[in-house]
Amino acid sequence: MVASVRSMETFDFRLARENDLDFISALSARVFSKYGTYDEIVLGWLQEPAVMTVIIKAGADPLGFAMVTLEREKWFEPRRAHLLAIGVFPKQQRKGIGTALLKHMEEIAQQYDVEEILLWTAVDNQQALSFFQNAGFHIVGSEDCYYPRGQAALELSKRLGTKN
Repeated sequence: MVASVRSMETFDFRLARENDLDFISALSARVFSKYGTYDEIVLGWLQEPAVMTVIIKAGADPLGFAMVTLEREKWFEPRRAHLLAIGVFPKQQRKGIGTALLKHMEEIAQQYDVEEILLWTAVDNQQALSFFQNAGFHIVGSEDCYYPRGQAALELSKRLGTKN
């Protein structure tokens, strides 16, 4: 699947494969280490059958990844998705890569009749908070000591349009 963003650069998306483990682990360590051992945590999520991991690339080079899990507490409740992680190399940030990746994950969620996407971001991560709020997410909760290293986090939510 291909998408275009502001820079008019074309990105390719694909499901993560076993040979992406080193890339995902290294990028997680680079962008999430302030909050805990996410290189290990993310690899654990990769083992979960309900977690879908997508790689975004430009040409042959992977630029980032995102992980989402789908859930429904009871069969009659609306389906929700949790964006577990979204990571882009720091030198590649603010170039539309994260936006394209987030939009792609929302499209996947809509294919599974997801009505709401939830995520957590650190209270002190103003760049991420701004990114998600600009993408239509709203703060719906908070938790002290959410991350393994004790940082507080905000829970954000976005309602998705239903497919017809």
